[in-house]
Order: sequence, then structure tokens, then C-alpha cells
Amino acid sequence: MSATKRYSIEFARREQLSDVLGLIDQFERDVTARPCDHVLDQIYDQLTSCGGVVLLAGSDGRSVGTCTVNICANLSWGGRPYAIIENVIVAADYRQQGVGKALLEKAIEHSRNAGCYKVALMTGSTKESTLRFYENAGFEQSKTGFQIRFNA
Repeated sequence: MSATKRYSIEFARREQLSDVLGLIDQFERDVTARPCDHVLDQIYDQLTSCGGVVLLAGSDGRSVGTCTVNICANLSWGGRPYAIIENVIVAADYRQQGVGKALLEKAIEHSRNAGCYKVALMTGSTKESTLRFYENAGFEQSKTGFQIRFNA
């Protein structure tokens, strides 16, 4: 793909969630069932009512990348919230063109503007290129993550 491709980053509107889910379906895992429209409305309302956003990168009328920023209430750090970035996905034919970096820059900016004391993300990838991508975007591999998955 040409390095001259242009794209924009915006806060996804409710009616764009189908595009977001289409990008999530491209993620390197088994495709899961999509929530029904009623549940999507609830998720979107819950996410945005706490200051979170779904970011969507667009190019030539096509959605080419996304990530979600969850803003989490917090009792420490003077009550300042923190942000968690999830579902960083760029369409395969738009990778290596700065779309992912631009999404992360916008996510970091949104987190800072929301008064967060930190923004964090986790990746299940062990690919050196993926880890380098996050480091080049300003993230530091500094903690050990643990999780319990329920029926995932």
C-alpha cells in the first residue's frame, strides 16, 4: 500500500459499531458472536458514560483501525482515574502505515484529558514486532499481568 494514504481518527458513534466489530473480527483469534443491538447500546452507553471512547480510523470511506479506551474510577492517586486500552486492531492492508500509532496517540491524549494518572494496555502477542510497536508508541513494559478468563 502507498505510504501517502490518508486517514482520520474519530470517536466512533453508535451507528459505527458494526464497523468496529468488523475490525475486531479480523483479530487473530476465533470469531465470537456479536452482541445484539440492544446489548450494543448498553455497552456503548456504559463505556461512554464513564468517559471512555471507541476510536475509529477511517480512510477513503472505509474503517481501517480501532481501539477502545476504558476510563476506570480509582480510589488511589488522589482519586484520579486510569485508562485501559483494549482491542487495538488495524486492517491488514493498512498496517505499517502509522494508523495504529495514530490510534494510540489519540487514546493517550484522551486519557490525559480525562485526568488519568496512567494509561495501560496488555497484549497477548509475543511477536517482537508487536512489542516494539507498543514501545515505539511510548509504552513501557514494566509490570507483570495476570488474568482469569471466563468462557473466552
